[in-house]
Amino acid sequence: MQVGRLIVLPQLNPMKPLYRRLREVGLSQDFVKKTALPSWWEDDIASNPAGYAQGLMLLSRHLGLDLRSLQEESTPLRLRDFGTCKFKKRADVSEDELLLARVMATRAAQLAAEATTTPLASLPENAEDIRQQILSGGAPWVGLAELLDWCWSAGIPVLHLDHFPKSARRPDGFAARVHGRPVIVLCRRAKFSAWLLFILAHELGHIALNHITEDGALVDDYVDDASLDVEEQQANAFAEELLTGQRGKRFMAADRWPKAQQLADDARQLGRQSMVDPGHIALNYAHSMGAEFYPLGAAALKVLEPEADAIGLVREKMAERLDWSRLPEDSSEFLLRVTQQGSTP
Repeated sequence: MQVGRLIVLPQLNPMKPLYRRLREVGLSQDFVKKTALPSWWEDDIASNPAGYAQGLMLLSRHLGLDLRSLQEESTPLRLRDFGTCKFKKRADVSEDELLLARVMATRAAQLAAEATTTPLASLPENAEDIRQQILSGGAPWVGLAELLDWCWSAGIPVLHLDHFPKSARRPDGFAARVHGRPVIVLCRRAKFSAWLLFILAHELGHIALNHITEDGALVDDYVDDASLDVEEQQANAFAEELLTGQRGKRFMAADRWPKAQQLADDARQLGRQSMVDPGHIALNYAHSMGAEFYPLGAAALKVLEPEADAIGLVREKMAERLDWSRLPEDSSEFLLRVTQQGSTP
């Protein structure tokens, strides 16, 4: 009598079809493994139902995905409801293009708010009041470091989000209110402080002027002084007054066609006199003169800030100010990953 042999087929690891579903909504396997799943994660863990359930929970937590839609393979993946969001964007940009960036920034903001212990101070609606508070502390002008310190001391966390899915459109900035606490997330990749300085001041303006509802958010696709959006114009005016003491201030060089060194020297001198960040003056001059002067402004920034690392400065302040013990280990790792500075073009 011949006894047949029992053949046991290998069980398919559920991570493979899950990665396929994630890829369909713009989240590549590489991004998910390197950013959303913790460093200890191995896909073999998902072979155990309990391990797979833990992986789904982590993905839901970090990527803003609805947990039930992750669990049910026949259900299209859905994002969790993160409340009201205003999208300040160009007409040729859709909200869907900014959706993944909004979700990533929202999660980072939630974690930062949870790990911030500094009491929230009363925020002046007048930009000049903030400017005078900074200058009265001995600062020569309102620069990036000074404004970052002011925000953190007022209980407003400021992050730089540098890692997005490749399919996501990278906005300039993001501001939110998380259980009453404002949070600012800078997203633009910029080496020089002056670029992030204006975006930070602009987002602070949105918060101070109550453009953001409770537990709501605002995505700035591109901070542009040519915007016809009323709230964008108001935030720009707030930023100009905060940085220069005036609204609509335009800086001109002694020579209409200066070289980079001369523009940098003029910006330093005028900065000391008017108590305005020299980098902002250089960018303001180039912007006022027109697009053909942008390379000159960029060259002057290199002279003014030869070892610039604006993103690194924002991350350094975050690392110092957050109480990391308030976050689970996997959430701390996620926040450090998405704010880790990558290569800057």
